[in-house]
Parts: sequence; C-alpha cells; structure tokens
Amino acid sequence: MDAVRWSKTLSPVARSAVASLAVLLLTSVHHAYGAFIYRTPWRLHMVAIAAVTAVVLLGALAVLRARPGGWTGGVALAVFALTTLGVPVGMIGVFEGAYNHVLKNVFYFGGASPELLGRLFPPPTYELPNDFLFELTGVLQVVPAVLAAVFLVHAFRGRRQRLTGAGLPEVL
Repeated sequence: MDAVRWSKTLSPVARSAVASLAVLLLTSVHHAYGAFIYRTPWRLHMVAIAAVTAVVLLGALAVLRARPGGWTGGVALAVFALTTLGVPVGMIGVFEGAYNHVLKNVFYFGGASPELLGRLFPPPTYELPNDFLFELTGVLQVVPAVLAAVFLVHAFRGRRQRLTGAGLPEVL
C-alpha cells in the first residue's frame, strides 16, 4: 500500500519521469544482456542512449520544478514531453517493445512462415525467440512506456485545466 500512496503524491510529470526511467533501465538491462548472450556488442549503444535520455529527462524535470510557470517552465515541459515521447515511448516502447518483441513473438508463436519472419525481422538485427529472459525483458518495455505516455497526457490535461481555470486563454 505504501507504493500506491507514494505514487499518488507524485505529480503526473513526476510519474511520467519514473515510468520513463523504468523504461530506460529495463532497456539497458535488456540490451546489455542481449549483447552478451548473442555476442552482439553493437546492442550496447542503447545503454548510452538511455543514459543520455535519462540526463535530459531529469534536467528538464529539475528546471520544471524550479520554474513551473512562465516561458522557462513551458520550454522545460516541452523538452520533457518530446524526449519522453521520442525515446522511452516511441523508440523503446513502440518500436523496440511492441514491434521488435510483442509482434515478433505473436507471429513466431502464432505459426508465421519463416519467410515472413525473415522479412519482418531480418537477422542479424533480430533474433527469433530462443531466450526467455531476453524476450521477457523486451516485451516488458511496453508496460512502463505506456504508463509514461498516460501520465504525460494527465500532466498536459492538468496544465490546461490550471491555465484555463485561471481565466487565461487555452494554450494546450
């Protein structure tokens, strides 16, 4: 119950940040593990991308907390939102998690032909399911990515309600 109470005390932006950081941590573990088991060190580039993305998200969050209103807060929220949507949600959640793992597993275990699998998931970039932990961590990336997007929507709705409720024109 403490986790539920803790999550309710966080703002929607902070919740989105936590979910985004979870995506980045999970994808780092997933890609480092994949680099090791498949002997493909090029997968490690995602660890660096995740680290840089985390720094950008935390920096934008710090600016947004220090100056929540005005131009600076708006720019910080825009940087946070675009980074969240671009990397943890889009690149990792949708492409890496949903396409590279969920869809691949659905087709593979659904009996798709080897030719179709080869066209949609060409080697050596893709591995057909042969390692439970690798596939599990790949599929799980979708969950915090969806949460990051949902919390981000809540943040924008809350910001719009605060702005329009104060008699200001609707800008979001």
